[in-house]
Amino acid sequence: MATIIDKNGNIAFFGRVSWGNFVDWLVTLCLGAIFILTTISLGGVRPDTHLVLLPLYGVLLFLHGLWLAVDRESPKRLSQHPLWFVPALLWMLASVLWFSPVPWRGWYEIIYALEAFVMLWVLSNNVRTRAHLWLLILMSLIPGTIAVFNGFYQFFQRPDRIMGAMTDYGLEINEVFLGRATGVFADPNSLAVFLLSLLPLLLVVAAVRRLPKILRLLSLYIALMFIAGLAFTQLLWAVVLTIVVLAVVPWFCFRTVKRRLLYSAIGLFTSSLIFTLLLLYHPVFKQELEQAVSGEGVRLVLWQEAMTFASESPITGVGAGGFSAAFEQSPRVALAEAPLTPHNDYLLVLSQLGFVGLFLWGLPCIYVFFRAFGRWRKEPFAVKLRGAEGTVMPPQRFFLSIGLSVSMAFALCMAASFVFYVPALTLYGVLAFAILLKTTFNRRLILPGHWVHRIGYLLLAACAGWAFYVLGSLKLEAQALELRARQQLEHVVDMRVHVSGNKILLDEVIELYEDAVIADAENVDAWIGLSAAVCQLYFRNPSDFERIAERAVECAQRGVDLSPDYWKSWAQLGVARAFHGEQELAEYALVKALELAPHNSNAHYYYAAYLSSVSHRRDEALSMVRQALEINPNNAAARRLQQKLLIL
Repeated sequence: MATIIDKNGNIAFFGRVSWGNFVDWLVTLCLGAIFILTTISLGGVRPDTHLVLLPLYGVLLFLHGLWLAVDRESPKRLSQHPLWFVPALLWMLASVLWFSPVPWRGWYEIIYALEAFVMLWVLSNNVRTRAHLWLLILMSLIPGTIAVFNGFYQFFQRPDRIMGAMTDYGLEINEVFLGRATGVFADPNSLAVFLLSLLPLLLVVAAVRRLPKILRLLSLYIALMFIAGLAFTQLLWAVVLTIVVLAVVPWFCFRTVKRRLLYSAIGLFTSSLIFTLLLLYHPVFKQELEQAVSGEGVRLVLWQEAMTFASESPITGVGAGGFSAAFEQSPRVALAEAPLTPHNDYLLVLSQLGFVGLFLWGLPCIYVFFRAFGRWRKEPFAVKLRGAEGTVMPPQRFFLSIGLSVSMAFALCMAASFVFYVPALTLYGVLAFAILLKTTFNRRLILPGHWVHRIGYLLLAACAGWAFYVLGSLKLEAQALELRARQQLEHVVDMRVHVSGNKILLDEVIELYEDAVIADAENVDAWIGLSAAVCQLYFRNPSDFERIAERAVECAQRGVDLSPDYWKSWAQLGVARAFHGEQELAEYALVKALELAPHNSNAHYYYAAYLSSVSHRRDEALSMVRQALEINPNNAAARRLQQKLLIL
């Protein structure tokens, strides 16, 4: 009687019938679920979205421990290569504990780095067969097709359409990005990095003789869609990198120099044709591209400032999570809005963690890439299969070609955009790196196989998953609550809801801030926001201003105690003390904030607002508010204050 299990105990595609292989499939499915859910949820950039996804990492670690417990491989071997990044993680932790001026932000970066490390560890040790790897690759491509279709819809139909992010409130795309494709992300830069990271995979599959022709043709079709999606982002750097990728990938796919040059020329012609047609027949694309060209000057300012930070603190940098705060307080340059990153991940790591951090993160990556490239050159280009016509590329070289080309594209994107602040993009870089590890190195870390040790592996993995979830959930919950409260507070103030007598909205904001400081008492932004929200209670009950002002001062003082070198904490303390009637202390705090951030528009505005309340110092106030508007002409509060002072 026919059976699906062969004489060696294997099932087609599934592999060996064993508990170890079954759990390995569960691990692969969990990895794929993390890729899909993180990507389609705005890339996991919002802390409330990421908080929902965090339990999956605990489940992943538990399944990995279960696999260690039930797998019967003897001797049990693991990959030691992910451990090369442990010193970099420890250096980040030291930076948060001792060097960072904004350690609560540094903790978020550590959480994202730990997630990447967990994914790399599991990818390097699980996903044991090519069937597992192919399933994971197919699952990782699903968000790509969704992103492209949504990007097309944004470009041609509804520019303001944005994907959901598992939130209980609506999200709107930034008006700066209207007309550009953002796909499943909130900005076109992230979509461009995402498509550029997947494009080499599709091109290699389409060009190399390995898979059936129908799959190769489908891959080519999807690749062309990706190129169009990259064009619809209307980003100059994305256009340039697309051309570079199309020129380089053929060198991983073909044997002779003649064919490599031919297909590089075809790729260049195809991309140039698409971009030229859009420039000629879509006026919005031309306009947006011209704005992108003029906006590249800002990128150079960010790069120069990041290098200055590194030169000032070459060993430690400004601290994990500290680039944005350091830029806000820079005595050299000023922008209307403080950037989160310098739009270059190499400079981000260098400016925040110094040369030590860049070395610890970069050396293992460079070593693995060149070892993989050397292995790729030694592998035979083609082999002949028994009973089949022609030749095909052997699997080792095929996966090395995918890993090397994707890693190359990812490395280029890191030099032109921000990747580390979008968890989904980081995970795709980890996948490419794991492919290089699995195809280049052997697992040499031997573990004891006794049943006691197996149970210990399971318990250790379960405890690690639970501890990571508890730590990450507290930090992310505080960040999520603070972000939502800040957005609602801005809405309350702009709409003057606090003056209208509506108590519910302001009470919700205060409650959110209070929950944030309960979740993470070291989140200075939450203490500052709580102080600002409490100040608005005065408009509800002016007779109770004494108690309100005391609480506002107490919250702001808490922020100063936690971060004495952060200008926002001093500025809010000055506002709270002025509200409490402590004029000398208020001016001292506001001047301190201005000293810390001499080129910050809001720091000038806060001091100008204080000076405007003193009749004989209104000329000083007018001068200060003019400086605030020179730095940021879009500062609406400063504009209103200027009009008031000119009338008076």
